[in-house]
Amino acid sequence: MYELKNYSEIVVQLALHNYLLNNQLSCSCERCQADIMALALNRLPARYYVSLRGEIMTQWESQALPDQARIMSEVVRAAQQVDATPSHPLD
Repeated sequence: MYELKNYSEIVVQLALHNYLLNNQLSCSCERCQADIMALALNRLPARYYVSLRGEIMTQWESQALPDQARIMSEVVRAAQQVDATPSHPLD
C-alpha cells in the first residue's frame, strides 16, 4: 500500500517554526501550533506525492518565490488569528 504525503504540511510546519523563532505569540503550545497549521493549510493548495521522485518534483516546483511568500503569508495570517482568539483559555 502506498502512503500519500502532503508536501504543503512539511513546508507550512517549517515556515511556522521559522516564524516562531522570530515572533512571540501569547501562546505557542502544541494545540495553538496545530490550529495555526490547520488554518494555513486550509488556505493553501495540497501537494500530494507517493514516491521519492514525486517528492523531489514537488519540492522543485514549490521553490518558486511566490509560493514561498504565499506560504509565509498564510502562516502569519493564521498565527495572528490564533493569537487573537486561541481555542483554549490562557492562564
